[in-house]
Amino acid sequence: MAKHSMVLPQGSAIGNESIGQRLIKRRRLVSGVGLYLNSKSKFSFPIKDLRGKTCFPEGLRGLNNLGSTCFMNSVLQALLHAPPFRDYFLSGGHSLEDCKRRTMNRLCLICDINAVFSAMYSGDRNPYSPAQFLYSWWQHSANLASYEQQDAHEFFISMLNTIHEKEGITRNGSKGNGGDCQCIAHRVFYGLLRSDVTCMACGFISTTYDPFLDISLNLDINNSLREKGKKVTKSNEDDSMSTLLGCLDLFTRPEKLGSDQKLYCQKCQERQNSLKQMSITKLPPVLTLHVKRFEHSFVKKLSRKIDRYLQFPFSLDMTPYLSSSILRARYGNRIFNFGGNESDAFSKFEIFAVVTHSGTLESGHYVSFVRLRKQWYRCDDAWITEVDEATVRASQCYMIFYAQKTLFNNASEDLSHLPNSPGREVFIPIAGCC
Repeated sequence: MAKHSMVLPQGSAIGNESIGQRLIKRRRLVSGVGLYLNSKSKFSFPIKDLRGKTCFPEGLRGLNNLGSTCFMNSVLQALLHAPPFRDYFLSGGHSLEDCKRRTMNRLCLICDINAVFSAMYSGDRNPYSPAQFLYSWWQHSANLASYEQQDAHEFFISMLNTIHEKEGITRNGSKGNGGDCQCIAHRVFYGLLRSDVTCMACGFISTTYDPFLDISLNLDINNSLREKGKKVTKSNEDDSMSTLLGCLDLFTRPEKLGSDQKLYCQKCQERQNSLKQMSITKLPPVLTLHVKRFEHSFVKKLSRKIDRYLQFPFSLDMTPYLSSSILRARYGNRIFNFGGNESDAFSKFEIFAVVTHSGTLESGHYVSFVRLRKQWYRCDDAWITEVDEATVRASQCYMIFYAQKTLFNNASEDLSHLPNSPGREVFIPIAGCC
């Protein structure tokens, strides 16, 4: 995707117009956007337009495209229904009245996220324009501030990193950079990866741990399936198809590092050939999987999109990819203290949102699907449509959002038990923006 940076001048004005005024103009230009459908798609499913329906599940509302902002709208729709993330803002986790981060020249991104939640859960069914949020995100990510299409995954990481930078503190009040951080981004999305590098000369193993907010997966070449706990690998007759389980197998499979990647062995006291294997030590409450569909070769100076179809399950068991499972397979059923939250209650996940990308690298479109009360909905900017499971499975997924099974089951209940946040009580539509 083409990326063009735009530097924001002081005073948040460009020429004689403020960015807010430009956003309003953009909103007016795209207010008549129609339902995005790919007529050339081999998949054809009946869909039902729900924009005029008043019995939406709570929080389901369209988002106006402000000028190539489908990347933002699709991710926001997923986050709006991420159980712990949603509950934090709807229960007044961030107080607008007590916030000291907003100044005359600097906006508070978390306050503006809170405003988006307030608007989306206000009961208004008309499409909402997140202009204030977009402007605030631009202030905190000036290198991505433009009206050009951006990458949805890059936006997701940028948004969570900004939340962490503003609210990242530990239980003892110090700045938090690890699992003890109490910011809402880390409490919901933080996990821990384990990397074991084994020297092929002496067998010495060097172990390191790396935090993650999401896991990026390469598309597998072979179609790897799991049946009744056993891995069955067969050649892929359709080269355009992969499976999510195959991608996770590939991610945790031992990889022989090349001769140009020799690592220093502490025991041999020299660089040696080695094997590297990844595993997951700590799973987050909400697991986000990013599919690497965009390839960039700096040597060949070429970029391309991988259109391979990915088959993904609605219920996901992450047990085979945990450090405990992989180490037991390596050493046998010995007793180890692995740490982390590796019980069955934390390793079973249910899907609740999918962000898809259609089109080419240069000209594409993002759409999200959200799962509410056992029903799937297609969120295409301002348009909300009811779809069946087959439509979701046939989509070209780019980001997949899973919640721990217990969280997902609780999220299916009515939200009326949640207290109103201060932001919800004071929400007032702004002319030209809502």
